[in-house]
Amino acid sequence: MTLTFEEQSSDLYSSPYLVDYYDLVAPNSRSVDDASFYWEVYQKLFALRSPTPEDPFVILDVGTGTGRVLHGLESNAINSECVDNAQHMLDKAEMITTGILKNCVSWVHGSALNLREVMDARKHQKVDLLIFSIGSISHLYESGQPEEFLNQASKVLRPRTGRAYVSIYDGSLLNPNKKIAFHQPQGVSELKSAVFASIVYRESDHRGELEGNVKFLKFELEVVDSDNQSVVETNHISMKMRQWLDDELILLSSETDACFVESVRGAHETFYVFKAIETGSE
Repeated sequence: MTLTFEEQSSDLYSSPYLVDYYDLVAPNSRSVDDASFYWEVYQKLFALRSPTPEDPFVILDVGTGTGRVLHGLESNAINSECVDNAQHMLDKAEMITTGILKNCVSWVHGSALNLREVMDARKHQKVDLLIFSIGSISHLYESGQPEEFLNQASKVLRPRTGRAYVSIYDGSLLNPNKKIAFHQPQGVSELKSAVFASIVYRESDHRGELEGNVKFLKFELEVVDSDNQSVVETNHISMKMRQWLDDELILLSSETDACFVESVRGAHETFYVFKAIETGSE
């Protein structure tokens, strides 16, 4: 394998190496058991109507990444649309998807802020269960983005029975009485790739700060060929994540077309449940 050197400023999703690194450090099915929660939700919502081959039960997994949640449901054949704005994530998700799930999942390049356009292009356009898992809504850090997501969710949810489950992770909550914590290890830490032979990831120079309700995270990440110690890729990682007040999403939803239904506590997160506002024409 011939390796060429690249240096770039990026998030954690803009190259195959970064996607591999992300899967090493991000929550996975061994550390987060939300798939069992979503399976129970699926069973409850499925019972509310009688899906048919022409009008199946549809899951929309927003911010799917490499498909962690859907792979947790892999023993169950569910028609699923998995959306992410990072093509490298979707490429890996499709590559690692096997078995019964392979024939009923579509990996779609798209945005959480443009779900109507995403679903308009699909054969089955109404969503029974929308999942925005493990605090991924924190990626919508710009003013107005969470509200636009909820408006988009309302447009694609099946009237009356469709539900959106939006997770806010406990680690993204603002506490006025507690200083926010940043992951800032000292020195250089190293992780071995699970996919690429001889590749290791070296991270260093972690920095973090909070400006208003946005958490800034920065660090250096080198992709190194351990056989000859050559640097394949140098990444200056820079990420922004929205931080939340308790139940802030409920307040924001009052200005949207999404109707808040309930909140459900998980082990390390709160699931906020929404439906489309019903109109007389539905």
